[in-house]
Amino acid sequence: MNVLIGATTAFLIVLISMVIFALMARIQVKEDYEERYKILEAFIKGQGLGDIISERHLSEIERKAKDIWVFTHDMTNDIGVQEAKEQENVIFETVKKNLADGKVYTYFLPNTQKIHGSIVDFSDKHDYEKEQVSFCLIPPDEFHFVSEIAVYDAENEAPTQAVQWFPSNKMNYYIRMDEAHRNHIVGIGKMLLQKFGRKYNV
Repeated sequence: MNVLIGATTAFLIVLISMVIFALMARIQVKEDYEERYKILEAFIKGQGLGDIISERHLSEIERKAKDIWVFTHDMTNDIGVQEAKEQENVIFETVKKNLADGKVYTYFLPNTQKIHGSIVDFSDKHDYEKEQVSFCLIPPDEFHFVSEIAVYDAENEAPTQAVQWFPSNKMNYYIRMDEAHRNHIVGIGKMLLQKFGRKYNV
């Protein structure tokens, strides 16, 4: 009996020691993780990388918006063209879902024959109500956007955001604009709408 009690006691002592050691190790791992996270967070903020977002993150922003403005040369992302791209077209799927949910899109486009073809492709690939999608067609010599820009909630009370696309064969990145640049783009958009108007049937 004494041997059994001794063995049981020893086992309990070993078990308790193992549990205490595991808890201490877990606490240490957590502290190490938090310390490394702080270092990484400080690096991201210090290098200004916090405003670089991926397509996945952008799709989340776009899903939450009520109205979306897109300044684009060719509507590539929105009609699902996969030219020289090795990743799925996340934006195309987001646009499709947003239109199904009743979100409103305004496209600012150079008035070219190619764009008219892209608009036809867009209409063929997406289902939407007549006044849900509009097109502001701009003479090519007045269309001065280097790469695609998207503006979210420019025409309602929700906080407005704006991003600019920097395409790559491997990954599409977007830069979130600060308040001054965002307001500048919104101002340009309003001016273009006033000058060239909205068209629903192109």
